[in-house]
Amino acid sequence: MRTQTPKSWLGRLRHSEEGAVTIPALLWLPLFIMIMAASVEMGVLIIKQTLFDRGIDLTTRILRLGLEDLPSHEQLKRSICTNIAFIPDCMDRLAVEVFPVDTDTWTATNQAAALCVDSSNAASISPQILRGGTNQLMILRACLKIDTMMEVNPLAMALARDVDGRAALVSVTAFVNEPRPGS
Repeated sequence: MRTQTPKSWLGRLRHSEEGAVTIPALLWLPLFIMIMAASVEMGVLIIKQTLFDRGIDLTTRILRLGLEDLPSHEQLKRSICTNIAFIPDCMDRLAVEVFPVDTDTWTATNQAAALCVDSSNAASISPQILRGGTNQLMILRACLKIDTMMEVNPLAMALARDVDGRAALVSVTAFVNEPRPGS
């Protein structure tokens, strides 16, 4: 039986092609994992945005038809959150505004950016909720703060976030008030 010297063992290891794929696989593996994580995150964000838009559309129908009195901010939020039914703490993370658009100049009365909930600010938000007249073009704008699934995900890192690390989903819809009875 022949004993191996360290020199002969290293020489044989250097010329061996066993495990030649291991090094490139280890170098590319993090990239593929990040791509898969970003794909899952994107899918979840698309589902949340779609459900949010659907909740907004169902709530807007109530406003457009004018069958009920003008709902308060809390009632609008409750209606949207009931229609979403997928996002935890929806009532605390949602802000809704309703305002008219002047069809002569095509400008909205509220030109500011979407009103979003800021949990770092103790002051309560004061959204603008207006009924508008018969046949008037109205805008409903809502902002929902959500948590991302993974903080180290490249897609999640690219999203604009607030102080608490939440990203914003914004949905805007336009509708025309239907003629009301007696008007």
